[in-house]
Amino acid sequence: MTLEAKEIVVKGAREHNLQGVDLTLPKNKLICFSGVSGSGKSSLAFDTLYAEGQRRYIESLSSYARQFMGQLAKPNCDHVSGLSPSISIEQKTGGANPRSTVGTITEIHDYLRVLFARIGKGHCTKCDRPIEAQSREQMIASILNSFADQKILVLAPVVRNQKGEFRDFFDDLVRRGYIRARVDGEIVRLADSIKLDRQMRHHIEVVIDRISPTKNDRLRLADAVQQALQLSDGSLLILADDDAGKSMILSAKYACPHCLISFEPPSPQLFSFNSPLGMCPSCDGLGEKYTFDPDLLIPNPSLSFRDGAIELIGSMKEMGRWRRHIFEGIAQEVGFSLDTPWNKLAAAAKSALLHGMGDRHITFTWRSRSKVQLHGGTWDGIIPQLNSRHRKTGNSMQRKMLEKYMRVIRCGECAGQRLNAQARHVRLGGKTLLEWEAMPVDELHRFVEETLESNFSAVERFIAVEPVKEIKARLGFLLNVGLQYLSLDRRANTLSGGEAQRIRLASQIGSGLVGVLYVLDEPSIGLHPRDNHRLLGTLEHLRDQGNTVLVVEHDEDTMRAADYLVDFGPGPGVRGGKVVAEGTLAHLIQEPDSITGQYLAGRKSIAVPSKRRPIDLATLPIESHTPIPSFPIAQASKPKRPRAKKTT
Repeated sequence: MTLEAKEIVVKGAREHNLQGVDLTLPKNKLICFSGVSGSGKSSLAFDTLYAEGQRRYIESLSSYARQFMGQLAKPNCDHVSGLSPSISIEQKTGGANPRSTVGTITEIHDYLRVLFARIGKGHCTKCDRPIEAQSREQMIASILNSFADQKILVLAPVVRNQKGEFRDFFDDLVRRGYIRARVDGEIVRLADSIKLDRQMRHHIEVVIDRISPTKNDRLRLADAVQQALQLSDGSLLILADDDAGKSMILSAKYACPHCLISFEPPSPQLFSFNSPLGMCPSCDGLGEKYTFDPDLLIPNPSLSFRDGAIELIGSMKEMGRWRRHIFEGIAQEVGFSLDTPWNKLAAAAKSALLHGMGDRHITFTWRSRSKVQLHGGTWDGIIPQLNSRHRKTGNSMQRKMLEKYMRVIRCGECAGQRLNAQARHVRLGGKTLLEWEAMPVDELHRFVEETLESNFSAVERFIAVEPVKEIKARLGFLLNVGLQYLSLDRRANTLSGGEAQRIRLASQIGSGLVGVLYVLDEPSIGLHPRDNHRLLGTLEHLRDQGNTVLVVEHDEDTMRAADYLVDFGPGPGVRGGKVVAEGTLAHLIQEPDSITGQYLAGRKSIAVPSKRRPIDLATLPIESHTPIPSFPIAQASKPKRPRAKKTT
């Protein structure tokens, strides 16, 4: 039996400007590396200790795993012993991924998704009424009203967005007497050899019956509906058996009886903007998209549409007769005049022209020389048509011309909220998931406690106890590192280096690891001094869990709270790379060669300027209603420029 090493021993470290450093560090302590910038602190902490810990971890893996991970170079060091598994928390931004948020990094978003999927109250996306369970008789009535005298397929959705080959599942369906199924949108015979890619996600619906729903076949339709509900655990799919492909989802558990709209039962994937089941279909869960901006398309809003308000379309005099009659039909359907200036048009008229009218049927009037003809259709909108033109064009000059009117703007369908309509209409405690994540962390922490106590029933409280426990714990970690002002929907690529580092630190606390060497690079950067005690409490909590916390820091409070200090110097670059002093704070203060110790002891200090610059109210970025603090400021005299001597 081998005893665990109680010290980390470094011999002959020569990485970068280190000059053969020999050092012994205690484990399970809060250690602070101090010194002037460029003296070798990070070279020993990150490029020696952390790099060697990572290299040894990779070497402990199998040869098969190592071929995918590559090899790390050995640090320029004679000997390192007593190392634990190492985790580096450096200063860096949250990354360029636009899908990452504070909630996803800290995993709070994952627990919120589970909470909303289990006890959230769904509402209809059209009428905003609570979604109720639909009886079998209501389903039959909906089918008869929507598919009267039309051949339909009654399908039972049994597999939704799952990976696998499903060979045994297909064999079991054949033994139970089913003949056909709809696999990934295609009708197949179950007796045939169906080969599916096990790495891809699939949708499988079993064909229950093919029927023309009439009142005479009501009993047969009722049997098919009942069988589909039993097979799929409460939901069924009605598909028109023609080229139109009209479909209807019905659910015994999740449907709006007023609008006769059924929805998929909520799942955690429904509330993820990274999943196809939950993301907004218009912007793919990004909240914004690269499209045509109305402000760029309409440089002169005082013009009417007929006179060419939309610059890319031009005036209607320059259009062909066919395009003119399309826009005239839209104006007649919505009820506005094409001669009205654009800035005086109603919002509905602008939206109809730019973004279309969806599935709404429009009657157009085509006037020829001999007769007048009526025809119907739908209108996609000018911006969708221009987007399609931008995607399909192969002419680079034309693409550049179109891109002059395009930029990244907020998605108009989800208003930048990333989720689809169903997910945006699920509420818990009177608020949607998006409203939960828009609150600051400290406000959300209070709201979770109040909601659990007052708005949850006994059953809901029993279901929510574990997710709420994890959510509150992680929110508490964010509070402890001074990030109470952030919201969970804040994008990771907008965080500063210090904020991203402290978020990673909060995530590591939640992981509960023990016996780990944490290496941090100036975690107090960007943190207000009044919140330093919160950060130090977090680092001490990591230490008390049985970890070694090594901090590269210039902050005085961190140095005074550290169990062990190592001061590098005496200068930067080639004049540094040596350990000037090590030990407790008292050892550092008593060392005459330690610049850090002299400042900590008060023998050296940075003098406060006796004169300050006067405040220039013209350039001071303070709003007019903000009072100027009244404190005495010494007026600095303007130095006189020496006059150059004339030379002969």
